[in-house]
Amino acid sequence: LVMFKNDFINNMSHELKTPVATVSVAIEALKNFRVLDNPERTHEYLEIAQNELNRLTIMTDKILKASAFENGEMNFKPEKLNLDGIILRILGSLKVVFEKKNASVNYEKEGEDFNLEGSQVHLTNVIYNLIDNALKYSVANPAIGLRLTGSKERLVLMVKDNGPGIPAEYQKKIFEKFFRIPAGDVHNAKGYGLGLSYVASVVKSHHGTVAVDSAPGKGTCFTVSFPKELTGKTNEKKWKK
Repeated sequence: LVMFKNDFINNMSHELKTPVATVSVAIEALKNFRVLDNPERTHEYLEIAQNELNRLTIMTDKILKASAFENGEMNFKPEKLNLDGIILRILGSLKVVFEKKNASVNYEKEGEDFNLEGSQVHLTNVIYNLIDNALKYSVANPAIGLRLTGSKERLVLMVKDNGPGIPAEYQKKIFEKFFRIPAGDVHNAKGYGLGLSYVASVVKSHHGTVAVDSAPGKGTCFTVSFPKELTGKTNEKKWKK
């Protein structure tokens, strides 16, 4: 239990950097890019900062109380969520980050019903994590593609980047705790090697699957799939507050 909580705290230390960095970029834009001369743009950046601070509050309140890795499993109470709405809010919050990194982002949807049962905090962090990885590991002018597909029983999200790609021998290991790809300068981004392990844990706790399709020089595509309803073999105890 202590090991899981230590892993979780280290991981969240990494996760908390994302909203903090986004707020910092928004404030930097307000100071340096003359957006104060544009009331509409000023309001937009302040809205982004406020949304990220709200997310930071939720994360600290609901996650850092050390409940998520109790007994090695996620601890959450399922909520009725709309994954498309979560993605749109994330993309809106990251707008200033995309602008700073000169990143192009394309989001496509197929289907009409994007509702599911799950944890808003954890699913939000999963999507942030996948987009953050796409930004970190892309070279100049990142190109990120997201595609959300809704069927009768499942939702599938694909996040693709134009980064250097992942060698085949490491693709099964990237979801292990603390694993970092030993590939020299092309993968020199800082971190604890816990982001994708966290993603895998969240996906598993939602009875979903996660897969990676990548090759050196051809970018990387992560695919996560979730059932819309958490039925069947479930452990109700871990969903109680």
